[in-house]
Amino acid sequence: MKKVRLLKWDELTPRTPKKAMVEDVDLMVIRYGDEVSVLYGRCLHRGVLLANGTIVGKKIICGWHGWEFRYDTGASGQRCPNLQKFDSWLEEGYLWVDADQIRTWKEENPQPYIAAAAP
Repeated sequence: MKKVRLLKWDELTPRTPKKAMVEDVDLMVIRYGDEVSVLYGRCLHRGVLLANGTIVGKKIICGWHGWEFRYDTGASGQRCPNLQKFDSWLEEGYLWVDADQIRTWKEENPQPYIAAAAP
C-alpha cells in the first residue's frame, strides 16, 4: 500500500465537493457529517468534472446533462455504471488514500479523458 495524503480534514466543507488527483486520476472528495467519500471524479456520461456539480439531498448532479450519483456510495440513478469509490481514512488530521488501489483501478479502466490540472 502506498499512502497518499489528500487534504486536511478541516479544509473539507461539509457537502461541498472538492477536486483531488492521485495517479493522474481525477477524484472528487465529499465530506458529509463525520463521513467522507473519495470517488472517481468524472461523470461517466461525458467526462465532466463532478466537483463542479451540485449537491441535492444525497446526490451529486453533473452540471452538464444532470446525471446523478449518490455521493456516499457512487451509485448512479441512470442506466450507467456507478462511480468507483476508493478507500480512504483519517489519520493525524488528514484524509488519506491508497495510491496503489487507484493505480490498479486506472489500469483496469483506461481513462478516455485527459486528467485535469492539479488544484
